[in-house]
Amino acid sequence: MIAVALAIAHALAMRRLQAKTRELDDEIAARRRSEDELARVRAELEDRVRQRTQALEQRNEELTRLRLALETANQRLRRLVAVDALTGIANRRHFDRALERELRRTRREQQPLSLIFLDLDEFKRFNDTYGHARGDEVLRRVAQTLDETFRRGGDFVARYGGEEFAVVLPGVDGRRASLYAERLRRRIWRLSIPYGASQLTDRVTISGGVATIAPEHIASADQVLLVADRALYRAKCLGKNRIVAEAVKLDTLGDSGIVGMAS
Repeated sequence: MIAVALAIAHALAMRRLQAKTRELDDEIAARRRSEDELARVRAELEDRVRQRTQALEQRNEELTRLRLALETANQRLRRLVAVDALTGIANRRHFDRALERELRRTRREQQPLSLIFLDLDEFKRFNDTYGHARGDEVLRRVAQTLDETFRRGGDFVARYGGEEFAVVLPGVDGRRASLYAERLRRRIWRLSIPYGASQLTDRVTISGGVATIAPEHIASADQVLLVADRALYRAKCLGKNRIVAEAVKLDTLGDSGIVGMAS
């Protein structure tokens, strides 16, 4: 009987052990399934994050390209607005802003300012004789010579319109401005651009008017331009191929004199 009881007890214990083992196996399997599911979900999340990151990087690259394209377009637009297309120097609009800016600085810093107004002599006749293509080439060469002549940090050269050019010289008095203008006139003369149809000489020449504001005087841009234009007109009346200088006075009349003669 005891043996039977022991056998029954052993059998029951084995069953309980087997049941517990199956429970543990089921728990381990469930845990493995959970871990596999978590790994799958983690992999999906990582893949989504990677895809989103790639999409954001591509978007950022596209935005960077668009920003650079916009900056390039803006630079081109600013250049178109400020630069004369034919000669590559500043245009009339840019000149007007620069002159106003330098006049304000002149008043603030109590420094002189000079403006040189230039004009190609008998240029209409040149165009009529040789054609506008040749005329455009002359304008480009004159603009290049201007740009090479006035190289100080504050010097500002511009094509004012047609065959007219202007140079703003901050901090430069009338004597020095006249010398600079005369140096430019001589350089244009030495270019020896042929002009056989000229009634003046055998080459292209320029005339110039210099207007200077003394530190103690206050003048508007229109007044300075008026005086420079008047000095240029006198240079033309006196035979062309010369420089005439005039000081800007409050009544815009000033004292004028010839400071450059024909070579």
